[in-house]
Formats: sequence, structure tokens, C-alpha cells
Amino acid sequence: MNKFKSFMEKLKKNMLVYVVVWLMLAILLVAPITYTYTNALKHDIASLVEECTIHLVDNVLSFPILKVFETKYINDFMKGLGYFSLGYAIILYMSISKSLPSGKYQDIEHGSSDWCENGEQYRVLSKKNGIILAKNNYLPVDKTGNVNVLIVGRIWCW
Repeated sequence: MNKFKSFMEKLKKNMLVYVVVWLMLAILLVAPITYTYTNALKHDIASLVEECTIHLVDNVLSFPILKVFETKYINDFMKGLGYFSLGYAIILYMSISKSLPSGKYQDIEHGSSDWCENGEQYRVLSKKNGIILAKNNYLPVDKTGNVNVLIVGRIWCW
């Protein structure tokens, strides 16, 4: 449950980013595309694709946003914004569901003492002396049995 709470906190922090990206895409893409499509519908269907391709790039690069709020464009803009919002929500849902914690040990360092609870690692390890494994985790040298150590990574000399 703790992992889910941390995920929800990350999601709350990122929600502003998701909304800003949606707003920017709506202003920079949906509005010019809707405007171009509505103007192209004035012509016959055969020239619809041609009109869209000719004027779309110009409208995306230099488009006054207030044009879509005129009476003849507002209905098409709202439909386009609805379709875009639905697609954006589906993509956002899929990406968020992929980033959900997959198990109870996700984001826990493998091999660390974080896996142990209530000091159970000290049944094998020592807190004070021996071969350093991690902070406050020492492998006692007077231990009977296997005391082999594999060190992976950097060795710090103090």
C-alpha cells in the first residue's frame, strides 16, 4: 500500500504537466487543424484533402487562436477538442497504468538491508565490527560457516 501512496503523490505532482501539455496541444494543433478542416469543407469533397494539406502547415505555424471561437468554427472546434481529449485520456491512462508499481519489492534495492524488517539482518551480520557490507552492516569475521564476500562497485577508502 505504501508503494501505491508514493505513486499517487508522483501522479499529483505530474498532473499539472499533463494538463499543460494537453492545453498546449489543444491550442497549437487542435485549433488550427479544426479551422483548416472547417474551411476546407466549404469546397467540394474532392478538394478536401488538397485544401487541408495546403493550408494546414500555414495555419499551424501562424494561427490566431481566437478564430476558432467564431460562430461558424466553435462547434467543429468543440468536437475536435472532444475527440482529442478522449485520445489523450486513453494514452495517458495507458502510460500511467504501465508505470504503476508491479509488486511489493519494486524500487527496493536488491541485496540491501531494506528487505529486512526489525533488525533481522543482525542474526547473520554485526552492527559494529567485521567486513563492511553497508552502513551499519558488517560481516563478522569470527562467524562460523561461509564468510565469503563478493564486492561489486566502488571501494571507498576513508
